[in-house]
Amino acid sequence: MTPRAIFFDFGGTLVAPLRDGYPVFAEVLGSRGVPLDRASYDRADSEVSRSRGPFLHQSLGKAPGFWDEYTARVLDRVGVTDRAAEMVHALHSAFTSPRWHRPYPEAEDVLREVQREGLMLHVVSNNTELLPETIRRLGWGAWFSTVTYSQETGAEKPDPRVFPLALDRAGCSPKEVLHVGDSWEADVLGARASGIPAIWVDRGELGSGRNCPRVKDLRGILSYLGTAPQLRSGRARED
Repeated sequence: MTPRAIFFDFGGTLVAPLRDGYPVFAEVLGSRGVPLDRASYDRADSEVSRSRGPFLHQSLGKAPGFWDEYTARVLDRVGVTDRAAEMVHALHSAFTSPRWHRPYPEAEDVLREVQREGLMLHVVSNNTELLPETIRRLGWGAWFSTVTYSQETGAEKPDPRVFPLALDRAGCSPKEVLHVGDSWEADVLGARASGIPAIWVDRGELGSGRNCPRVKDLRGILSYLGTAPQLRSGRARED
């Protein structure tokens, strides 16, 4: 059955994931004459995590504004009290900037082709309230009909609470959707638990032997959908 909609994970699937906040903090503070070394940042981040729990976990179910609270707490622990509100605003802007969320080379061509084929595009990501703004600043806002992120659902993929909200927003049944993501556990197993077929974007080609359609990069899903032969180089394969 040809899907009506494609659900895409975000970090690691459409863009290279930002795994470490230190370069962003260091750049923002440094541009304002406040040096920040790695050890000080790591210590501050660890202290905030101990006081509130790991950040992403603690953000689950939280109202918007949690991210700014987190950055304010880190700034306080590295001794930034002067112009703290300005710094929080600058960090918010920096963390949603395309500079720190670099699309994979094939991503935009694939999104454009999938949309051209008449499929609806959606994002389903373990992420925070910053995600919709990040997508907008990438210039992708018009491509995605909905964006669902873990903070608002109160759970992270593969928790079964995440996908039903995305399905409801898309107006689709599980069998009318295909989910595409880079994590076997979060994306493949999470989608399957909600009855949604999944394709694994296995860029490191580490998943041999697992029973799942698996592609080297996003171009492979076009082959799976039977479209755009000129872009097919990551042909889908099933192990």
